[in-house]
Amino acid sequence: MSENNKVNPKNLSRREFLKNAGIVVGTTTVGSAFFLTACGEEKEITKTVTTTAPGSTSTIIQTQTAITEKYICPVCNSEFETLALLKNHFDITHPEAGKIILKASHIEVDPNLCRGCRRCELACSLSHTGTCSVARAGLQIEADDLNLEFAGYSCAQCDSPSCYYACPLKDMALCIDETTGVRYVNQDKCNGCGLCVAACPFDIPRIKVDMSLPVSQRRSTKCDLCKDRPEGPLCIETCTRNAIKLVTRKV
Repeated sequence: MSENNKVNPKNLSRREFLKNAGIVVGTTTVGSAFFLTACGEEKEITKTVTTTAPGSTSTIIQTQTAITEKYICPVCNSEFETLALLKNHFDITHPEAGKIILKASHIEVDPNLCRGCRRCELACSLSHTGTCSVARAGLQIEADDLNLEFAGYSCAQCDSPSCYYACPLKDMALCIDETTGVRYVNQDKCNGCGLCVAACPFDIPRIKVDMSLPVSQRRSTKCDLCKDRPEGPLCIETCTRNAIKLVTRKV
C-alpha cells in the first residue's frame, strides 16, 4: 500500500473507528455500531498552570483545556476510560447480552424484476402510518429511471441488530417479537431520536426517520414484516411483478 493510500487513524471520526473495529461477545461477533450508543458525551476539563517567567517577578497563569471521553456500558451504565476496557468488561460481565437467540425472516427485492412503480412503498406507508408517503415506508426503492435500474432495500432483521442495542428505549420503542423474532418499532413509544438510524451498519440505512415532519411527530420506520397482518407482508401481495419475496432464515 502506498503512503498516499494509508489512512491516518487520527483522521478517523469516532464513528468510523468503531464501525471498522471488530467486537466479539462470547461466541458471537457483534457489529461495532452496537457500541456507538455506549460512548458518553465528551467532557471538557480545564487545568490551570501557574508559571513565573525567568528574570521576572510577574506570574503568568495559563489555562489548558483537554477533551476526555467516557465509554458507558449499555447494559449496566458503568464508565470506562477506553473502548478496550469497555469491550473487556462487556465480554466478561455480560457475555449473553450481545446474543439474539430468535432469528427472523426478511424480505428481498429482485432488481431484475422490479420496475420502480413504488406500489409497495405506498402500500406499506398507508398500512402502517395512514399516509401514502415513500419517506415513511418500511422498504425503499432506489430508481435509476434513465438506465432502467431499480434496487430495493429493506430491514435485514439482523441476528445481532445494532439498531436495537442503540435505542435508548430498547424493548419499549425498538422491540423484538418473542414469537417470530421480528425486530420492529413501537410507534407509540419511539421519540424519533434517530440513534437507530446512525447505528444501522448498512451504507443505506434500513431504518429511517422522516425529517420533514415536526420534531414531535418524528418516528423511526422500518420493515416489521407486517407482523400483525395474518396474510403476511403487504408489499409482497401488492407487487404485480412478483419482485418481492420472503426469505425464511433458518434457526
